[in-house]
Amino acid sequence: MNMAMHTARYLRFFTLIPLLAILAAGCGGDAGNSLGSGAPTKDLSIGRMKVAIMPEYDDPSVLAVYDGKFEEVASYPIKTSFLIPKGSVISDACSLSHEGQHFCQLYRTVNKGEHDEVSLLLPYPNFYLSFHTPRLDIEREKKELTYLIKANHPVKTLEVDIQQPLRSTAFNVAPPGSAALLEKNDAISIIKGFNYFSYRLEGVAKGQENAFKIAYLKSDPNPSVDIKYTAMRTPPTQSTPYEAQRNIKTLIYLLFGTGVLCIAAVAVWIFRSRNKKRGKAT
Repeated sequence: MNMAMHTARYLRFFTLIPLLAILAAGCGGDAGNSLGSGAPTKDLSIGRMKVAIMPEYDDPSVLAVYDGKFEEVASYPIKTSFLIPKGSVISDACSLSHEGQHFCQLYRTVNKGEHDEVSLLLPYPNFYLSFHTPRLDIEREKKELTYLIKANHPVKTLEVDIQQPLRSTAFNVAPPGSAALLEKNDAISIIKGFNYFSYRLEGVAKGQENAFKIAYLKSDPNPSVDIKYTAMRTPPTQSTPYEAQRNIKTLIYLLFGTGVLCIAAVAVWIFRSRNKKRGKAT
């Protein structure tokens, strides 16, 4: 009897782990907001979409922002999803009203191999998604990274702004062959004081991938701006505001995997114990 009670307690504990993993998927996961409802997205297209890519902006990673608007939507809410770099930490998943107000939305994150798929419902055609990619190797002076944009819907016009980190040199971008380099214009600069490269792609198909290869030199381990400390006097080893989220996410996924294995082990143990008892009884 005692053994059965201990087994039941173990099973109840480990069944909580998947729930924690779901809650860690975003601001509330999809609690109270069914992602199974919403307007069909098969024929939806995005008119204009802007992607901002900012290496080492406020964190030793890449800050990315997806901003755009769906065209000719018959009904709301819109059920959609975006593919972002695997292991990214989401800051905002919003829908913008016609007045420009941000409405934070619940979302669900699912691993899709090289990408994470972020699913959400939008009450308005405008969307705004910001996140930080996994950490860069800031110990190396020469940085080389490839940012891959994979379209989740057809996009008529895709504009990509790539921002050069402060205190970096030899900054170079190798865009996809279909991207047209735009002339520098202070009016479309993301943040004044930064150098940036802007590109435009027309007629991006659903599922199309566009890779932007970025290289630069930067020996300074600090990000361009410090949103937590204004004086930038903290040591380079100081954890960033997003590091805790990355660690929690990793821990929960580890616990989830361990919990599944433990549940399977307990189930096998119970099955074998019952078989032994039956064998002795016969």
